[in-house]
Amino acid sequence: MRRLAIQRQLTTAGAVSVEALSRMLGASVATIRRDLNDLEEEGLIRRTHGGATIEAPRGADQEFALREQVDADAKRAIAAAALRFVEPDTTVLMNDGSTMLAIAREIVASDIRLTVVTPGVNVATLLSEAPGVTVYLLGGNLRHRTLGTSGVFAERMLSVFNADVALIAAEGFTPADGLTYSYEADAALAELMHQRATRTVVLATTRKLNQRDRIAAIPTAKIDYLITDCDDPSTLAPFAAAGLQVIQTPFKNAVTQAAD
Repeated sequence: MRRLAIQRQLTTAGAVSVEALSRMLGASVATIRRDLNDLEEEGLIRRTHGGATIEAPRGADQEFALREQVDADAKRAIAAAALRFVEPDTTVLMNDGSTMLAIAREIVASDIRLTVVTPGVNVATLLSEAPGVTVYLLGGNLRHRTLGTSGVFAERMLSVFNADVALIAAEGFTPADGLTYSYEADAALAELMHQRATRTVVLATTRKLNQRDRIAAIPTAKIDYLITDCDDPSTLAPFAAAGLQVIQTPFKNAVTQAAD
């Protein structure tokens, strides 16, 4: 059970120190070190100075990992807040990206039963570790930078699913322009996810808010929820006024209800 807890912590955090594990699990430092050594011998983790991490990425995974480090704490907090929308025995749509990967870690650690549909190859791979999760990876053109599929084949496959919720990470999100993306393929998948789901939840770090990309995907008024780490009332008020329920991450542990 202790080693399983260590693996779950690494799954959600990516890396952890021996001292932190010792405090969390109530075990001695020596015991934790032995556990980490055993897990490394099994090829499940990689030891680092003073702790452990998941296996070092290579190739496209390495490029993705560099982008994953941007706003990493905010993305983890947003992922934890988004888990409230992931209910047992439901169908969840998730686009690709580092925020989605953070949510996948939360799902794996939660041991929940559900169905996930995603274009994210690394998201699907991580979710495959959870025996209770049925994963559908959308087929299509695989983009090296995002590790996500897109195009007509992905859209055709997505169009047959009826989902309870769509969790969609933003590239840009403004009250006036809605959810926007740099590439039309990403915008098309986001729009279709919105159409196929009962509820749409947009996930956006502070730097994504009030940023506008080239291609519009979903109008603000058609989105149900926004989850963000932003704590600036002047930034959040226009989104709430447009009809969204704005959920701030556990950093502030606050919820702003949609305006009447």
